[in-house]
Amino acid sequence: MTDTVRSPGRPRSEASHQAIVQATLELLLEGGYHSLTMEQVRLRAGVGKATIYRRWTSKQELVSEVISYLNQDLEAPDTGSLRGDLAAVARLALAGAQRTGASTAVPRLLADAVGNPELHAIFIAALVTPRRRTLGQALERAVARGKLRPDLDPELVLDLIAGPMIYRILINGGDLSGLEDRPVELLEALLRGLAP
Repeated sequence: MTDTVRSPGRPRSEASHQAIVQATLELLLEGGYHSLTMEQVRLRAGVGKATIYRRWTSKQELVSEVISYLNQDLEAPDTGSLRGDLAAVARLALAGAQRTGASTAVPRLLADAVGNPELHAIFIAALVTPRRRTLGQALERAVARGKLRPDLDPELVLDLIAGPMIYRILINGGDLSGLEDRPVELLEALLRGLAP
């Protein structure tokens, strides 16, 4: 029989964790990053101060996790084709955005990040870089398969794929309906110039 070692203090509550994440997201949307305080989050989530500070030591850490939550760790599935990979990533991203509310949260946070270097750095590290990495892996596989030119600038290609989607989400006011096939349609339009 083995003894189970438990860290000191009460075990973390998943319900409290989710309440804090949700409260932070709501407050970010209402007042922006600059006016967000840990006390506001505590009150909105209905938790004690210790419950927040056991998990996050600063507002920056908390907001970074909330933005990571919006990202939902998208994987780059290997379906055997760039079209299939992009379609799979798009489905996951759209489903995650609908589940987490990212389609309305991200444009507002991005606008807030323009004038706030601290939030901008969090946004890039927690959301933009992981998503670009995921799409970049799909592009690398396509180049390795000989389906894309080897001399492509991957950063430019990522901009060409993601930029129109971001634009469409912005002008649709966060409405994701009808966008399910859009990434593959964009890719089809680009492939004539990207193919070897």
